[in-house]
Amino acid sequence: MNTPPSHTDMQALAGLAAGDADRLLCARFLPASAQPGGLVLLAFHNELIRVLAPARSAAVAGPMAGLIRLQWWREVLEKTRPPEHILAPFLLGMMACGQARLATLLRLVHSCEMELTGARDQPTWEGMMRDGPGALQRAMGELLGVEDPATLLRLEACGMAYGAGAMLRHWPVLQQSGRFIWPAQQEALRLQGQAWLAALDWPHLPAPFRLAALPAILAKRDLAGTARQAGQPRGLGDRAALMWQGVKALRAFERD
Repeated sequence: MNTPPSHTDMQALAGLAAGDADRLLCARFLPASAQPGGLVLLAFHNELIRVLAPARSAAVAGPMAGLIRLQWWREVLEKTRPPEHILAPFLLGMMACGQARLATLLRLVHSCEMELTGARDQPTWEGMMRDGPGALQRAMGELLGVEDPATLLRLEACGMAYGAGAMLRHWPVLQQSGRFIWPAQQEALRLQGQAWLAALDWPHLPAPFRLAALPAILAKRDLAGTARQAGQPRGLGDRAALMWQGVKALRAFERD
């Protein structure tokens, strides 16, 4: 970013990102120079997800309020509207210095638009996952300077696998949320998530790039488990596995 966030800004960004505990923990292993950008991306994603929060009332009120808010963000990113949000100047600054790409950020907006207006079918769901958690993980890679198209696609697969695993882990809670989480049975969701995890191919991912793929550690555990932890914080086993891989990935990144 052009101007480094102040300590107060960092606290505010961390607060906005706090709703995404898993990916926030992953972001803690980013190098110091990328920490502010990681918080901005997570906070932005959370702001977009908040648009979807009143999904149950949307059956009565319709999706228009959410779509208006998403269009507002689209115009901010495209610089056709004043950046009147704490996150907006940071996002624009990241784009200006090459830490974030407009096309990737707009995909996050599009994912939420699809959830509000798209058909409740498999192709729509896969598109939401690709442009939602997939694009978010791609953005993390771009923040770290990953440019190889094939590697960025693998990072998208990481994000999608994490999203599928998180849905399985929180299945009972998500079913009551009114959101579009999956159009088929749980076991089919597990198989789809495992296919995306295989596409990431963690063992053959260059060690420095694993820093941008840490959610895969949690995805692997979630996709192999059950929904017994629905709505609960991560246990020691999950956190220890992530921290071990996070330390190794950060060291490899700093050596590269």
